[in-house]
Amino acid sequence: MLAICEFLTASPELAKEYTKKITFHDNEIIHKYDYVKNNQFILIEKGVGKLEFYRKRRWEFETFIAQDEFAGIENLLNSQKYECSMKYRIVGASEGTAFLVNKNFFLDHMYADPTIFHTVLEHIALRHVLTAHNFREKKSPLKQRVADILLEFAIINSLPILDNQVSFPDYFAESMLVSVLRAPSHHVFAILEFLEEQQIISRLPQFIIRDFARLKRLSNLHLALIENTATPAI
Repeated sequence: MLAICEFLTASPELAKEYTKKITFHDNEIIHKYDYVKNNQFILIEKGVGKLEFYRKRRWEFETFIAQDEFAGIENLLNSQKYECSMKYRIVGASEGTAFLVNKNFFLDHMYADPTIFHTVLEHIALRHVLTAHNFREKKSPLKQRVADILLEFAIINSLPILDNQVSFPDYFAESMLVSVLRAPSHHVFAILEFLEEQQIISRLPQFIIRDFARLKRLSNLHLALIENTATPAI
């Protein structure tokens, strides 16, 4: 996605008119969706954001928007056919930078470059696979679902697997599992305690998957996808 940022800002004059680079901090609102006024995509250049939806009079964590990813997928809908009224916001999980990009400017560039078009499709396809999996497995045993979501977070954040271990960043919190799974917190924490007793994870001082292979066996998520995605950065 960094290539997209570079492509979108290749012309300083157009970039000034149609894009805006912003710096964000932990827990700072990066972007708030307004379905009446919205006409922007947001691209994360550096750092990580949290996608939160407004449900039952409160903001709830849904997933991460990691470096090189974008939000604003609803802008791909034809506004003359569909009205998108979901209420969401992107909040900083860490410090970073992002681009707010005009919808039409983004789409024009996407269609003009096959590489960017493929990158956008790949992003959408990955999210679709994960969303479909979560919907299909939503009634599966909670132990499996906890493993599913931990592996999903590793995929989205491109966390490296080193010596069969995956270290989670400081912005991860166990309460995020509760929010995503929509399960009672004491049940989720009981599963985490079990995994810790089995030496599959450790929770303090940092959350670490200590035995990635065993955690994968508890999950029903597509393993090839995990192995191809969560690789060390070069």
